[in-house]
Amino acid sequence: MEKEKKMFVLKSSDDESFEVDEAVVLQSQHLSHVVEDCTGREHKIENVTGKILAKVVEYCENHVAVVNDGGANSSSSSSAGDAFKKWDDKFIKEMDLSTVYDLIMAADYLDIKGLFDLTCQGVADVITACKDHKEIRATFGLVNDYTAEEEAEVLKENEWAFD
Repeated sequence: MEKEKKMFVLKSSDDESFEVDEAVVLQSQHLSHVVEDCTGREHKIENVTGKILAKVVEYCENHVAVVNDGGANSSSSSSAGDAFKKWDDKFIKEMDLSTVYDLIMAADYLDIKGLFDLTCQGVADVITACKDHKEIRATFGLVNDYTAEEEAEVLKENEWAFD
């Protein structure tokens, strides 16, 4: 006999609502008290917009599905792990950097470690793909506030990093 699923409503800062399963809510350490304390079935998340909360919910629902489907036996577990990694890669690479930044902030606020790690790794991968500091500045829209002499001095002091 299957246990009845508890459903919760997460409401974004711009009043967009998402009905999610208890297992989705439990992935957030910040929201897990909603389930544990039975403080109600609706929870307003002030610091996260609907666009970003939709991404958070998508990530959490996928991870619930992988956890629930992947543990049957060892052969399906390794293939589930591969599918899981492919899904994460596709999920993060389809977003622009602005969305990834917002998702980092939401994952940190909601305390969802897996999502936080994934988004931070996504930014690290973008940095790693850049050829030099000039490309990093261009990619992230950073203004170079060094004078030519200061920049030359910093590059000389940190020669080891550019080998």
